[in-house]
Amino acid sequence: MKDDLFSDYQERLNVLDENIRALALKYATDFYLNKNCSKEEAIERGIVKAEMEKRNLK
Repeated sequence: MKDDLFSDYQERLNVLDENIRALALKYATDFYLNKNCSKEEAIERGIVKAEMEKRNLK
């Protein structure tokens, strides 16, 4: 489901590290389904959260 949900943003996701991409999709799905975000906002928020977590900036 995650892959289909954000398939429009595949180019944006392809530039990310594989680990960050997986986390970003997980967070984006949560934001989109539970926080009433648009897909675009959810994917951007998911990417930022995943990158911050990976770099221990949270």
